[in-house]
This record gives sequence, C-alpha cells and structure tokens, in this order.
Amino acid sequence: MRFPICTLLAIALLGSFAQADIVGFEGSTLYSQGSSGRYYNGDLGNNTTNSQGWSNSGVHFSNSYTFDSQYNYGYWSGVSYSRVNAGNVSGYENQYASKPGTGSEGSEHYAILYNSFSGDAVVTFGAQVQLSSIDISNTAYTYFSMRDGDQFSKKFGGDSGNDADFFKLEIQGFRGSASTGTVEFFLADYRFENNSQDYIVDAWNRVNVSNLGAIDSLAFALSSSDNGQFGMNTPAYFAMDRIEFSAVPEPGSMALVGSAAIAWWLRRNRKKKTRNT
Repeated sequence: MRFPICTLLAIALLGSFAQADIVGFEGSTLYSQGSSGRYYNGDLGNNTTNSQGWSNSGVHFSNSYTFDSQYNYGYWSGVSYSRVNAGNVSGYENQYASKPGTGSEGSEHYAILYNSFSGDAVVTFGAQVQLSSIDISNTAYTYFSMRDGDQFSKKFGGDSGNDADFFKLEIQGFRGSASTGTVEFFLADYRFENNSQDYIVDAWNRVNVSNLGAIDSLAFALSSSDNGQFGMNTPAYFAMDRIEFSAVPEPGSMALVGSAAIAWWLRRNRKKKTRNT
C-alpha cells in the first residue's frame, strides 16, 4: 500500500514525539545524613522534617521524612534512591538494598519504595505519558524476611512448604484523578499445587505496563497473605528501576503536525504546477 507523501510526513513528525525516555536514577547525587553517600531517604540533616520529594529526569517522586524530636528518631516513606550493594544481607538495617545488589542491567543507582499504605509512593510525570515498562525486584530485607521468616513475619510456605503465601504489587495508573487501570506483579508466589514452582523474586523483572494507557501519575499498592492485627506483616518494600515511557502529544500539537504536513504538501504541489505550465 502506498501512502500520500503528506501522510508519511505526518507519521514521521509524530514519531519524533514518541521517542522513549528512561528514568534510571543515575546522576542522583544528594545523599542523606548518616548514609555514607549510599542512599537518599529525605533526611536533609539538622533533625528536620521534609516532605518535598525529589526529581530525576524531570519525573517527581514522593518522599516523606519525619523526625520525632521526642524520641530522637527519624523515619521515612515513599520513594528513596540507593546505590547500596548488599543484596545478600538480611534484616531491617539493610532496607535500602535491592536483592540483585545493583540496579537493573548492572547500573549503580535504583529506587527503593516503602509503601506501607497505598499512595505512600507516587510518581508524577508532569504531563501525559505512555508507559512501556518498569523494572521491578524485591529488596534484600523483604526477600530474606519471606524466605526465612523473622520476628515479625512468617516464613513463606510455612514449615511444610504448603502454605499458599503470596506478596503482590499493584501498579496503578492515573490520568488526573481517574484510574486508567492496574498491572499486577507477584514478588513472591507460593500458591502452586507443585511446591517446586513456588518462588520469591530475586532478580530484576521487566514488567509491561503499556496497557495503563496515557497517564500522568503512578501509585502503588502492596498486599500479602501474611497479615496481623496491625496490617501486613511482610515488609512493605520493593525495588524499582528503568521506567520507560514516551510523551503523549497534546491535541494542539497533533493539529499542528497535521497542518504542517498539509501545508508542506500544498507547497510541493504548487511548485509542481508552476514547473508544468
């Protein structure tokens, strides 16, 4: 099938809008007090509370760091970034490490999300985008908590290995305040009849999120089979890297592309007629 030249031009111009961007968290240089230059969790020092969040590659990530002066203690939620390379170390003190030990594809930096409640961690793009994929893994802290159990959480599968445990991430797309859909990804799944199929994610997985459509923000929800009086016992952490997306042209831009293609085609045909007369 042959297309008119103006159609081909429009397609080419629209293609320039659809070039993929990737947030890989490299180039992040602000680190929290006491982190030894290894992670940023919102702690700016001087025992202050900070809820401004932070940005990378023009994308904003929510973060809340709270300092409790009564107990001289700080805590955080939302999104942090890290370059902690300690994927084989268990326990809460290693909460900023991905289980793979590095970022996706061996990169230095990656994000750690602590999402105790749905909406703690929010990613805002500032304009409508079409997502392609997000790389997801467990943190070392959550991985070993599920594999071995600890003082707060059970060992997945139980002593027999037959308990139907799971740890699930839901990636939620929003356009304005309207949900565009949800993508589910199991960070651990012990619900198989054959126990040899049970797994806990220990590597980076590229999760296809293209069916969320045109969005301007993301939120996340975590759920687990291990719950208690105060909610989920499984540590509410996961690791994220390499957010791939493309800008969605505004309606005015689409019209401009169409007008430019038509104008170019008309000028070309006028020149042809002039040469032929």
